[in-house]
Amino acid sequence: MRSAAPARLTRQPPAESPPFLPAGEYLTRAIDLGYVEEEWFATGEDGAGRPYSTQVLVRRPKDPARFSGVVLVEPLHIHRVAPIYMYSSPYILRSGHGWACVASQKSALDAHVKPSNPQRYASLHIETDAPPGGVRTDLTSPPFRGASAGVRTAWWDQLARFNQASSAVLAQVGAALRAAGPFAAVSHVLLVGHSQTGFVTTNFIREAHESQRLPGGAPVFDGFFPSGWPTIAFSPCDVPLVQVLSDGDISDPNFSFQPGHEGRRYRRPDGDSPGDRYRLYELASVPHMGTRYPPHDDPGMWQQVATAGAIPLDATMNSLPHHELFDMSLHHLVQWVARGAAPPRADRIEVGADGYFAKDEQGNSRGGVRCVQLDVPRATYHPNPLNPDGTPGFGTIGTEVPFDKAKMQALYGNPASYLERFNRRLDELIDEGWFLAEDSEGMRAEAREQKW
Repeated sequence: MRSAAPARLTRQPPAESPPFLPAGEYLTRAIDLGYVEEEWFATGEDGAGRPYSTQVLVRRPKDPARFSGVVLVEPLHIHRVAPIYMYSSPYILRSGHGWACVASQKSALDAHVKPSNPQRYASLHIETDAPPGGVRTDLTSPPFRGASAGVRTAWWDQLARFNQASSAVLAQVGAALRAAGPFAAVSHVLLVGHSQTGFVTTNFIREAHESQRLPGGAPVFDGFFPSGWPTIAFSPCDVPLVQVLSDGDISDPNFSFQPGHEGRRYRRPDGDSPGDRYRLYELASVPHMGTRYPPHDDPGMWQQVATAGAIPLDATMNSLPHHELFDMSLHHLVQWVARGAAPPRADRIEVGADGYFAKDEQGNSRGGVRCVQLDVPRATYHPNPLNPDGTPGFGTIGTEVPFDKAKMQALYGNPASYLERFNRRLDELIDEGWFLAEDSEGMRAEAREQKW
């Protein structure tokens, strides 16, 4: 074990043009809710003693009294986004949490931050001993289905080697955020990530959580939220860990983004002991990416995205509450860390005899973390795009097939009966801890609008 020397954080002056914003489309909402945005540079030395300098983008309540004391640290995704903030910013902002997006990966820094303003970011750099030429990070890169196991393995190895400084950068920035800089009176710092940054978070847990500690031996991060495609089961950890996996991540038992991890090897029992606080939440029938809200509910925008999977232009996108289920899961982690309130345990999604997930009479997955739309359904929800022959395909998004008028009448009789059942089940899920009351009004309003 070695001490994670805090990075040096330096606040940057406002730029004539906005700084690189991985979640810039959500900035107006943050400002309206009393948040400020600041850009900081973090400098230090990675685990091999090589100097680095990178961007840290911060959003925090302007009024210190509104700050919860919790800071969510999110690595910048290699595809230019910050998915946890993109999905859960309503929860983060209303809760008064701080958010810090760290360009800890050389691939993300070089491909997105530096080119956005070469003069402003000329001093930023992260070193690597990987071969020159970088690594492909566009959406047509492996390791997607169709690539051989050898190609996928080589790609992951190349990406990991290219971004080998990421865990050290995260440890040092996490230590610095506790001590000084953007936030006052920090009580807890959490590391969160989804999809590719879920892998970054997973790698930190496995590579650096035990080996890079604060002076005195305390962990840098008080909790972890790795979501998206999994690898193998997590070992016991001395801080709370909530792992969230969408149905679309894990539908196919024979595929893993990292070869050798097939067969849902990530599955393990939940834990409540001080040295093994763990929850696994499998979100039934939910796709990898949320497609409930604009612009992501438009099939046309997904036509050009290689990882989306083929969908027709007349498809109806999967409208399950992906974002809200992430809110619920993230809230449980925060409460576990900050208050010691253990989250509820969830059933795993049921597996059929063929190894794929079992479906109910409406074609939706059984078991797992439920939402009201599955228990009082008005559609069959596909967590992955369908092949032309109707069999499950592969991609990051899903579709749905709405029930026709005759089926809705057979199930519920009339809209008033449907609404009563919907609201009753939603209240039950809120009481059981599977949905946040603050996220419920949009669900209820949509149910009220149903006509047939």
